[in-house]
Amino acid sequence: MLGNKKTKRFKSILRDLRTDNTGNIYFMAALALFPIAGFIGGGVDMGRAYMAKARLQQACDAGALAGRRSMSGIAMSNDDKIEARKFFDFNFPEGTFGTNNFAPVNGQANPRFVDGPKLADGTPSKTVYGYAETTVNTSIMRIFGFQTMQLKVDCTSRLDIGNVDVVMSLDVTGSMSGSRIQGLKDAVKQFYDILGPGGAAQGSQIRYGFVPYNALVNPGKLLYDANPAWIVGGTGTAQEDEWNYQTRKAIWLLNPPVVTYEDIRIEDATGDPRDGCEDLFSENKPVPGAWNPSGPVNGQGNKITVSGNYYKFTYNQYKRKNKNNITCTRKVEKYAGGPPATSSDWQPGAVFDHWEYDEYAHNVSAYVASIKTGVAAQRPTLNNNPSSNTDGPKDKWDGCIEERDTYQDIISTTNAIPVNAYDLDLDLVPYNKATRWRPYWEGVEYKRNGSTVSSSDCPAPARILAAYPQYDGVGYNSPTDNSTPVQITSNLKSYINGLTAQGYTNHTIGMLWAGRLISKEGLFSAVNSKSKNGFNISRHILFMTDGDLNVNPDRYNVYGYNQLDGRLGPTSIGKTEYEARQAQRFQLACNAAKAKGITVWAVQFGVSNPTKNMEDCATSKDHASAASSNADLVKAFGDIAKTIGGLRLSK
Repeated sequence: MLGNKKTKRFKSILRDLRTDNTGNIYFMAALALFPIAGFIGGGVDMGRAYMAKARLQQACDAGALAGRRSMSGIAMSNDDKIEARKFFDFNFPEGTFGTNNFAPVNGQANPRFVDGPKLADGTPSKTVYGYAETTVNTSIMRIFGFQTMQLKVDCTSRLDIGNVDVVMSLDVTGSMSGSRIQGLKDAVKQFYDILGPGGAAQGSQIRYGFVPYNALVNPGKLLYDANPAWIVGGTGTAQEDEWNYQTRKAIWLLNPPVVTYEDIRIEDATGDPRDGCEDLFSENKPVPGAWNPSGPVNGQGNKITVSGNYYKFTYNQYKRKNKNNITCTRKVEKYAGGPPATSSDWQPGAVFDHWEYDEYAHNVSAYVASIKTGVAAQRPTLNNNPSSNTDGPKDKWDGCIEERDTYQDIISTTNAIPVNAYDLDLDLVPYNKATRWRPYWEGVEYKRNGSTVSSSDCPAPARILAAYPQYDGVGYNSPTDNSTPVQITSNLKSYINGLTAQGYTNHTIGMLWAGRLISKEGLFSAVNSKSKNGFNISRHILFMTDGDLNVNPDRYNVYGYNQLDGRLGPTSIGKTEYEARQAQRFQLACNAAKAKGITVWAVQFGVSNPTKNMEDCATSKDHASAASSNADLVKAFGDIAKTIGGLRLSK
């Protein structure tokens, strides 16, 4: 550490003292001051140098950590190096403790922050290596010829990742369309680039799961693959494979009528001629010529029985010949032998008559199986021959579900999950119809007036936890033994890039299924509870949304059609109360996840500050953040990935 100069003069004095002992006691006393001064001076200068080197090391460490925190790829960019140097300079401005200005060393920048050495297999280590060198002038030791003391430090930082499971619950509602959905895709890639695939030198296990949601969620295929009996329609038992929908059923005529059309002329019509026709045909008066009943007339309105035959009259149309001369046409349906026989079960020769709208059970086994077989199921709400395999339309189940049974009276003050709210239980394995999920079937839902029910489009399928060695690659399971990993998901990049924005917003369902897919108990405990290296798993839910709840009781969603089903409250409640109840269910779902030791991160897109609803859902306020732009969203995801991984100094 010390610089040296020649000390011939000092040695000459010592030699003279050794040969001439006249009065040397004074010389010896004087010379004794030199080592004393050396000890004292050395202590002073060494103490100052020690403090300078300690501060220099701290600055190097701070710069390396900042540089690694700034990295979004596998190598440092110029911006990353600038960020590292900024933190270094803040902690060690030039001249600190009397040090001299930094100067290049062997033609290289000083201080400098660069990529660390590659791993043994040649892959980038994603580490940051820092080096700094300077000198400090001596105060007392310079009288002994030591002018400066040299200070050198180096440092290395890395993202130190253990076993990590992350499930991303991603809002893909209509408000996320346009540039926002692209920002989300970029943010997910950023997260993966920073946290990485796991494995490599650290042997860590990193798995990713995904739950795209709007007012619906799509776990159907992963449930069917795990156990078809978890779904109504997958049990193989006729009664257990029926589910009630707000729907319709066809009523069939078993003795079709003979249909004729008859004209009658109205003379001197007054008022609305249409009313004149309707009034005339509402009376059971015979029409001269075409049909003139001779037997007794029984009945009222436009239906009568004459001589054992049943006649039904329907006003059809009218034509005005002139101001006072109108011709009306009516439809006459003659049923031989009496009133028509009807049935809700089709029989050969039967003719469709009308629909009846109510809550009816449909067998959904073929519909549920279509998610695996690809064979579409015939929709049971058609006015055609249900025995024909060619009639349409037919439907394939895309995997969206109706939630299992719940408790109707959860309101804004409910602070605990009721025991019979099976929908809010993250770990309950289905064992009966009340605890099974039901297939969402938009094609069979009708209001009582015969109109269809509004709904959201089904989002992309949810994905169970899987390890992805590459972002542009498939996902594998993580066996705890030495068996070869098995592919369980398709290409991750294609999956994320294929996300589309559509539908309304129900945070509750996004959080519920994120909790189910990451829980170490419950549906997927056999896989979720273990790691190959035997160490603990850090579990995280990243919940991203760009807005508040937007659900409506007059739309079909995971809780049915509330204006008829009444699953979340009375059928009369409006949108405000319906959303308030859903907001409380969301908080109960968040609390259920946090109670299991899962860290919940909430990122709210398109705002400057997260709402209280998001802050309350997150593990703490520090785990809730806002992102007002695409760039902010990418940064928010990246910061979470770095925090989950944990920056460490490795040297």
